[in-house]
Amino acid sequence: MSNGTLTQTYSNVQYKKYKYLYSGTTYNDIHVFTTLTTQGIAPAISTTKIALSDINPATVSSNNVIAKINACMFDYGTSNFYGFFYQGSGYPMYINGTAYTSVPTSSSMYTDPKFWPSFCVKTDGTANIRWFGSSTALSTAIPYCRYIIGSCHPLVFNSKCVFNERVYDSESTSKLIYDPQKTITDIRFNEGIGTGSTGSAIRTLLGHKSGGTYVMGCPDSSMNLKTAAILMQDLGCDYAVAMDGGTPSEMRIKDGYGANGKVTAGSGHTLNTAVCAYI
Repeated sequence: MSNGTLTQTYSNVQYKKYKYLYSGTTYNDIHVFTTLTTQGIAPAISTTKIALSDINPATVSSNNVIAKINACMFDYGTSNFYGFFYQGSGYPMYINGTAYTSVPTSSSMYTDPKFWPSFCVKTDGTANIRWFGSSTALSTAIPYCRYIIGSCHPLVFNSKCVFNERVYDSESTSKLIYDPQKTITDIRFNEGIGTGSTGSAIRTLLGHKSGGTYVMGCPDSSMNLKTAAILMQDLGCDYAVAMDGGTPSEMRIKDGYGANGKVTAGSGHTLNTAVCAYI
């Protein structure tokens, strides 16, 4: 297994910037925000597109939000956004932008093996990536999850890069997450979105470290998903996913916790969903 070389070029409280050398290519301006064990992350939903600076979680006071990144994909011309988002007990959950007050008995999320890597923020401080295949599986999982955040692609699963090893999910159906030989088609990975596994783009990345902290990454350098996965593995993540990429990729940090304000080079975009770190 080949890994890259991280070189820290800037540090300010919980924010760090790196350059990253992998497979002969140097990627500059890797923006990374890491939470403390006393901090958490939560999804934030807006049913109409608004600036990332204005999106905040339903369960967290805006005064307690300390960093933000954009979340999963959306339609540019509408307010449709994709993925499964659980905001916590007592708040609507969303499946592809449709709000539910309880777990639906039927959904495309249960029948489609792709499109649905859900990043689970568990109540015991651990994390996982799940693909919910039934309402029973989702109903069983929710009491153990503080939040669930929809993502585009799985990158690191149980500390393994899904592109470097034959990694299977933890669902009862036990599907292979990714197959580099392309001989198995019934996998969890969706090549049809976000430039697929080989295309190069600016990425927004989210990960969890085994000590109970979370990592937000926004590289200014375009990279393919394998490079992004190995980067998150090198940052110490046991689970990591890719969110939306390209123009929407953005990181903001509150004054006192790192580089104040918008710290990424991308132009940003009005959004429906975000991931927020909070105290």
